[in-house]
Amino acid sequence: MDSATDGLYDRFQDRLEDFWGRRENEARFRLRFAILGCPVELSSNQEAVLSAAAFSTPLYSRAPDRPQPSFRIQIVVRQKSAIADPPPEQLFPLIEYTGAGEWLHLELGSWGECFVDLKSGDAVAILAQSLAAHPDLVSRCLLNTVLNNLLTRHGFAMLHTTALLRSERLLLLMAPHNSGKSTLALRLALSGEYRLISDSQVYLSSTDSGLQIGGFPVGLGKLRRDMVSEFPELAGFLSPEIVRDETKYIVDLRRFNPNMICETAQIAERIDLCFLTRTDEEYSLLVPASPAEAWPILVANSLHYDRRSIWLENLDRIAPLVAAAARFHLKIGRDVDQLRAVLAELDGNAGITSSTNSR
Repeated sequence: MDSATDGLYDRFQDRLEDFWGRRENEARFRLRFAILGCPVELSSNQEAVLSAAAFSTPLYSRAPDRPQPSFRIQIVVRQKSAIADPPPEQLFPLIEYTGAGEWLHLELGSWGECFVDLKSGDAVAILAQSLAAHPDLVSRCLLNTVLNNLLTRHGFAMLHTTALLRSERLLLLMAPHNSGKSTLALRLALSGEYRLISDSQVYLSSTDSGLQIGGFPVGLGKLRRDMVSEFPELAGFLSPEIVRDETKYIVDLRRFNPNMICETAQIAERIDLCFLTRTDEEYSLLVPASPAEAWPILVANSLHYDRRSIWLENLDRIAPLVAAAARFHLKIGRDVDQLRAVLAELDGNAGITSSTNSR
């Protein structure tokens, strides 16, 4: 540098116009944490918004540390925002999602937006002060969406399914919407024989120890309005939430009884994979399912990428589950006690396992 200009910037930087707000928006605060063992760095120009991570981390199963993949998420809080009104509690219905290639964009109404580079594992969000003041909402409507998409791009397969643990055995329940899997999961957890891992999503990843299965959101169960009366013991622990344009009642089992949940990712000795259908019959029935029958159901309940290359990677990650699990069709009848007895038959039923699979 020429001696005539040496030190000029340092002397005059405070008087120079910060046109783009780069100095104002600089990520001065950082927080490091792990999601399913993967390192995450959350940074911001405002320290308080970093507490969104405290709402997100308990929702993912704890897992052993792994150095890769690593993710970086920056939240820029506008110091001067034209939007002063607080965001609605039900912000989800207002969010618009756009994606192409390796990027995603989230438009959070008038309260912010987020750009995600899936390949690099980087994301930048720009939020109004009024939204940043609600880190619980930032976690629910932004941070979890970003993390879930980064995980499924970098080594994790995701399935929309319910996961419970009984001793060293995993029970995975998969069913169409409103088929009763959440109700069954709560019944099993309340029986004391099973612990709930997740009633929404599970993540599969290969490790040196075997197939690891973790969940999101850990410890939360949900009920349809017409099933609330079936669980009087949960009265006072339920909160309404809009799920797919329908009001569901969410229970946090950590508050009700933390012994009913399993917070750690599992490498189970045995996996029972049950595909549920609800019938008008009195009694439930358990029927073995072949890989050819399993794959269409798994694909329909897996991740939402629509690119061939990502889908093929995802299917390769699901294949070990199809090979290792005992697979069943579970036709659910009206008799709850008999249904429990049918599930008890899993203890002595090896089902169908195979080392080869066809897609």
